[in-house]
Amino acid sequence: MFHPEEAIFAPTGRCNLHCSHCRVSRGHAELPAADAIRFLDSCVEGGIERIGFSGGEPFLRLDFLIDVSRAAVERGLYFDRLMTNGDWWLDEASLRSSLAALYAAGFDGIIGVSYDTYHGQSPERMASFLKAVFETWGRKDAAEILSVRSDNDKAFMLDLGKVARSLGGRVEYSDERGGEPARISDSVWSARDESSPDDGAGLVIQIVRSPRSRSATEDAWKADTWFIDDYCAGPGNVFYVHPDGSIAVCCGFANENSDLIVGTVADSYNTLMKAAGARPKVCDCYDTGLATIRKRLEAEGVRFPGKTDDICFFCDYVSTS
Repeated sequence: MFHPEEAIFAPTGRCNLHCSHCRVSRGHAELPAADAIRFLDSCVEGGIERIGFSGGEPFLRLDFLIDVSRAAVERGLYFDRLMTNGDWWLDEASLRSSLAALYAAGFDGIIGVSYDTYHGQSPERMASFLKAVFETWGRKDAAEILSVRSDNDKAFMLDLGKVARSLGGRVEYSDERGGEPARISDSVWSARDESSPDDGAGLVIQIVRSPRSRSATEDAWKADTWFIDDYCAGPGNVFYVHPDGSIAVCCGFANENSDLIVGTVADSYNTLMKAAGARPKVCDCYDTGLATIRKRLEAEGVRFPGKTDDICFFCDYVSTS
């Protein structure tokens, strides 16, 4: 059942990078902070307690981030994650002044950094960005890395190691034989136990790895098994506010599909919820389950190009086919 737990604002579709795997529409719309703040009041009335920021590159709208963060603090809301590529700044002075202004506005959430082969950031600039975040936030656990796997992961792992060493830490992996990078940490964090104070003195950057959600023209149908249905639990239960003010009930990949758009920031919480309940695709995701939809389509004679273990890709495929 769809029940939004967070409002995510994408103030702009603009970005300083042009990544091959990005699916964000590069339109000219810019979300006014005043519209977002009015929508926050409706979110509060509906019981939403958390907000986050995405994009585009949200730091290209620092004014928006500051105004909406201040409004969120005034309304007693919690901050979740601000997604950034960490590579938007011109020099160290502008980087630090921007981060300081955001922190002074009350944003104390996690800085989520999109860092992988597709983004092409230099490890030196990435390390500089993370150092500035830690110094501004006053703790070394204020960021996490969200990374998309690629065929050139070996080069990315080398760069990730450079970032870790620049921060005085090392890359920890998911198992003794290597596996996926799990976090960047230092000896202070590694030595902590249950009695250790949560003071952020130890370096720890959690690393979340995900597959590339591909278009239908790529190798998206070559999985050995079908995806596992999760009914869009967790991060999927959001109101995602696009730069043009339209609102989707999807956390990212398929959120520009019209079937998942339920209204605009001018609508009330209750109006949006009624619209969500009336959208067949929304019910497919949150109530029926996409695995059930797949089986139903197959029973009706639909033949898919293969199997996919990427549920977000499948959602987008059935929404646009």
